[in-house]
Amino acid sequence: MSSDIAGLLDLTGRTAIVTGAATGIGEGIARTLAAAGARVVVADIDADGAARVAAAIDGSSVVLDVTDADACASVLGHVGGATGDRVDILVNNAGSYHEAGSILDQSVDSWRRSIDVNLAGLFNCSKPVATRMVEQGDGGAIVNIASVDGLLPCLGTGYDSAKAGAIHFSRSLAVDLAPHGIRVNAVSPGVVPVPTLDKMHAGEIEHFWPSDPSTSGLMGPLMKQRSSNVPIGRKGTPADIAHAVLFLVSDAASYVIGQNLAVDGGWTLI
Repeated sequence: MSSDIAGLLDLTGRTAIVTGAATGIGEGIARTLAAAGARVVVADIDADGAARVAAAIDGSSVVLDVTDADACASVLGHVGGATGDRVDILVNNAGSYHEAGSILDQSVDSWRRSIDVNLAGLFNCSKPVATRMVEQGDGGAIVNIASVDGLLPCLGTGYDSAKAGAIHFSRSLAVDLAPHGIRVNAVSPGVVPVPTLDKMHAGEIEHFWPSDPSTSGLMGPLMKQRSSNVPIGRKGTPADIAHAVLFLVSDAASYVIGQNLAVDGGWTLI
């Protein structure tokens, strides 16, 4: 392989912050970016999980609640590379399925929590990092992890609406920051089993899915059929999502801005 081609995916010397990276898709992204040469800051509300991942990839970890705008400004306004003075990549992965379910079961507070974590958190994290990137003066890359549920209804008005907002937030932010050489894109994962979802399906974590699927179209036969009928014939993995993120933050995607890349095995095609 040409060294020029291989170099397009080389992140050596760059610092990346990945939120929600203590497990699941976020952990996969952190590991992949580190393997590509980046210095990775693992940011998560789960301190132990973040420290575990950071230790495995020779990175660093910070405790971060993305719904706390002041904390995001304080932490992400300073954390970075070995000297703490630089950030080149931000992956806004932190999100939550906990509030998924029918509007008949969901409280106003539950709706707000879903929007706060899955949409407002993108703003809270992007603002301080974008400010630093502008001050650095040599561009950067931001990738927001949205969802195919932002394209087709699936898990409820709170989660689905927040993820749809994440896609358009990415487009708007891309136009906003393009003059500074900061590229913003989104990735929408399809059916990817992760520990949180597995625990919700097993009843170990609270959710608002109706016990009787006939009372809501969300978890009824149509939705279950669609989720199990992925054209490529398998469910996705965190690595599938991480590879898409690597492309978007790398020089291979230097002319790509404001796009939403559905990594779903064809889920949104049927």
